[in-house]
Amino acid sequence: MPSRMQTTVAALAMASAGLSTAQTAENTNSKDSYFFSQAYYVVQDNERAIYDDDGMGFRLGFGRQISNGWHWEGNLAYNVLENGIGGYTDYYQLHAGVDLAYRFGRADGVRPFLLIGIGAVRDDVYPLAGRPSEDETSFFSNVGFGITSPELFDIGLKLRADARYVISEFADGFEDGHFSLGFELPLGRKTVTNTVVQVKEVVREVPVATADSDNDGVIDGVDRCPNTLRGAKIDQYGCAQKAQTVKLEGVTFKTGSAELTGDSIETLTDIASFLINQPELQLIIAGHTDSLGSATLNKELSQQRADSVKFFLVRSGVEGSRMRAVGYGESQPIATNSTATGRAKNRRVEFRIQK
Repeated sequence: MPSRMQTTVAALAMASAGLSTAQTAENTNSKDSYFFSQAYYVVQDNERAIYDDDGMGFRLGFGRQISNGWHWEGNLAYNVLENGIGGYTDYYQLHAGVDLAYRFGRADGVRPFLLIGIGAVRDDVYPLAGRPSEDETSFFSNVGFGITSPELFDIGLKLRADARYVISEFADGFEDGHFSLGFELPLGRKTVTNTVVQVKEVVREVPVATADSDNDGVIDGVDRCPNTLRGAKIDQYGCAQKAQTVKLEGVTFKTGSAELTGDSIETLTDIASFLINQPELQLIIAGHTDSLGSATLNKELSQQRADSVKFFLVRSGVEGSRMRAVGYGESQPIATNSTATGRAKNRRVEFRIQK
């Protein structure tokens, strides 16, 4: 008659052979992981000398796809075996194991599976009269089969049921059956909504030869300096001329501060691209204010704002040696300071491109 260990090895070999010949239609492009939780009923080995057949437990586990159809699963399980003897404590077991599972079918449908695994079990045994405690940690193996339901709800929840034949090496060896029911939940699920959009094809002739991407008046086929600064005077090749002053439209600051507003970031990013494309340009970044407040504070604020613009451009890849930041305060107005409109025009930052 074969030993219990021989029975275990034979069962594992048969399960492994069955798994190796299985076929599946699962998509191999994903490596899905999942969490599962189950309650289970234990059918006990009669040789335990327990007078009550009831046994209940709870299992928590984590699984991950290895390849097409194959998964590994780790789990912790705890169960209580009622001993049926008045005045005695019950029989407790704590399992920690890892299984290799093979799943059949599509990932979003009903999926039967087979599993095979090993682990360790801690047996906390009720004391018998006149005998010392027999608590022990020992090896166990299991084989089993189960099934998961199709995905429920948008979170991909599945119902899961399985049955396991568990052989432990505790004492002379025991053989139990675990019958489990619970759920399985995918981890890291990304919800994808498929939207059907009807697109009407429009055929349009585009005069590629006359395209002007930076709107500087020079077509792309001739333009040697793309991303020209808006408002800059250019030559016949689309490059900014030297010895000119250009107001930086769209560069603004928080009230009474040198901190750039969020709307300024896109504008300054385009300006940085312009300067990188024309590395020969040297310039002064000139900061100006209106006449409200003291002249000293206005000059300090205008310097800080010019410095903020230079700092952003340097961080964007423009060489700092090409630029000098200067604050002029209220000393160089371009409009009257007696009206709100005029003061708004005087609060400005300019590029003075040098000869």
